[in-house]
Amino acid sequence: MNYNNLYADFNSLFPECTDELKALANAADAEETDGMHIMFSFVVIPFILDLLNNDESDKLKRAFEYFERMASSDSADVTEVLEFTVIENLMSNGQTVYDEAKQYMGTNMIECCKRAEQFLQVGE
Repeated sequence: MNYNNLYADFNSLFPECTDELKALANAADAEETDGMHIMFSFVVIPFILDLLNNDESDKLKRAFEYFERMASSDSADVTEVLEFTVIENLMSNGQTVYDEAKQYMGTNMIECCKRAEQFLQVGE
């Protein structure tokens, strides 16, 4: 998995949502050249939150399967985007959102969550 292609690869999973993802990027004034943490914070996370709010399980499964691949990556840059951007943002949107998102997570992403929770001392 290539760090520089994370957003483009994620975007390619949702050809039916191209306009929505572009609108989120435009609203945040975010471009891929800003880096993956920016794109995932200001485009992917709002997209995921919208999917969770609308119970769009098919799209959520696609997204979380991608996150699971990120969690399995040998690249520290890739896993850092997952742990410090995706997971941390899901946590910061409240326990209900985080618990709902966890339903879609695979084993490797759950392990990343545990590391992020320890790092952030969640529950202490």
